[in-house]
Order: sequence, then structure tokens, then C-alpha cells
Amino acid sequence: MIKKNTSSTIRVMVALLSITLAASSFAGSYANSITFENGTDEYAVVKLVGPSSQLIEVASGTNATTHVPPGDYYILVRYGAPGHYSYSKGDPFTVVQYGNRYSVIRITLHKVVDGNYQTRPASPDEFESR
Repeated sequence: MIKKNTSSTIRVMVALLSITLAASSFAGSYANSITFENGTDEYAVVKLVGPSSQLIEVASGTNATTHVPPGDYYILVRYGAPGHYSYSKGDPFTVVQYGNRYSVIRITLHKVVDGNYQTRPASPDEFESR
């Protein structure tokens, strides 16, 4: 659960966001991948918003990977269980693809002070309306 800190801002959720271009061995589908690693003790639902909008469920301590076309994306995340949800929204990021080279992105979901991917609280309405 995301806890509010009244004395300072805490950046939460993503510990690692990296983009790596590698040679593609996929044929007929998108080779760009985004893997979500849930390092929290809560169930997470990631709403990927962009050219390929998707819902990705990531149980505590597990990973989930999706393949996407190139473009600009951001994520909304709902943590917890019914009646006890918390929400966050990540900054935009870009998936790039050049010929047979593609993006491999890993986003680790957990609370990190001054992490390398900025997030902020989101409302339930924002999560549900996208």
C-alpha cells in the first residue's frame, strides 16, 4: 500500500526502467517487450496506456511480460484488494524500434525513495477511466 508522507514527497513504485535495443528473433509479432516485476507484498494491476493499451495483472512476487508496438506509453497501477486499493501514475516513456532492433523494458513495482522512474498518486477515477 502506498503510504502518505506528510513531511516530504516520496517517489514510489518503479525501481528500474531501462531500455535496451537488441536483435529481434520474433517474426510476425511485436518484439518490443515490457516486463513488470512486482516487488511489493500486494497484488497489482498495471494499466499500460499508449498505442497498445493493456491491463496486466501481476501478483505479489511475480513477473508479467507483454509485447507492444513502438510509441509513447505511461502506466497507471492499482495495488491491493477490493476496499483497500491505492493508485499511482508513472511518467511517460518511449518504446523504440529500429528495423530488427527492439526495446526490452523492465519496470520493477515497489516503493523506492528517489527511484529512477517518477510516479505520483492517481485517483480511482483516473485508473478506471483510461
